[in-house]
Amino acid sequence: MLFLRMGPRLIFLRTYGIEQLEDFLKENLNGREVDFYPGMEEASEDSSLIFITDPHPIKTEIKDAKTIILINQPASICLATIINSHVSQLVERVEMGPSSMVMRIAGKETIVAEQLLELYNGKDLSLEEAVNEGEQGDTILFLTHRQLSEPLGKKDLLEPPLLLHQASSQVFKKLRNEGILYITQSLEDRKWYEVRVNIYDVQGNYDKHYERLIHVLYHLEAGMVLEEVWTRDHALSLFTVLAYQVRLFTLYKPQELKEILIGLEFDESGKRLVDLDLYYRNKKISWVDIDKEKKKRNKIQEGIEKRQGLLEKMSKTAKEKLLAIENKSNN
Repeated sequence: MLFLRMGPRLIFLRTYGIEQLEDFLKENLNGREVDFYPGMEEASEDSSLIFITDPHPIKTEIKDAKTIILINQPASICLATIINSHVSQLVERVEMGPSSMVMRIAGKETIVAEQLLELYNGKDLSLEEAVNEGEQGDTILFLTHRQLSEPLGKKDLLEPPLLLHQASSQVFKKLRNEGILYITQSLEDRKWYEVRVNIYDVQGNYDKHYERLIHVLYHLEAGMVLEEVWTRDHALSLFTVLAYQVRLFTLYKPQELKEILIGLEFDESGKRLVDLDLYYRNKKISWVDIDKEKKKRNKIQEGIEKRQGLLEKMSKTAKEKLLAIENKSNN
């Protein structure tokens, strides 16, 4: 499970040759002109946002930028390319803005935010205010409930971000080692869940359904696999069947994880593909435990709905891979 990753680096270039420098970045580094907020959404942890300004501001801010260029290369590559080229003499001054970082949490963001703001004497500011106020040795930390393996849009990031007065290398090192503690403290009941998923398929296609399950768990960053083993499942009284068991450590509540499993048990037409039984504290979690207030229940219809909900949570690439696994020959 991924809890922390870097965001794009912000670079301010002061120059009298705004158009020449802009053209160079576009032609030699495949740069693209963007607006600030869309640029932050599109940028990855390996990207750089370059703000080209004239030389006059005492402290460069976003509003001073004549143009903003998004480059999908680290800051070191961008600066080395400029220095080693004929346009380096155009640059009057380089200012590195604050680093950015994204941390995934599972519970109440206020608990995590308050602890980090106190630890680093930070501030909760709007993104634009954080960029304008932040210096080279500062870090802008975004919090999110979403998995970090996929691009995050503005709607996925919790407001406001945190401006921490500490270099990103130090913040990253601390949160990499202690991030799980902050995540656990943010949980409503301050606990993770150890669960077991039993895969049973009358057709014997255990490999396929195991691959489907692991693909979805990995993509949604839903848990850490602790153990895998063949076991006996008591499907009916005095009757046991062979099942493949996956033991997980997860942030998801058992009822939430059961929704995902139901989405994997059925296809879009309501055809049953596999049995995925979930156990928590040696108790089997039933599909009716998900929404106990529902009076009229139809397992097939709910299976179709959970399947659709699962696919909507997945990226296009991950969805295509899931469908490709399902379309594999059973032989």
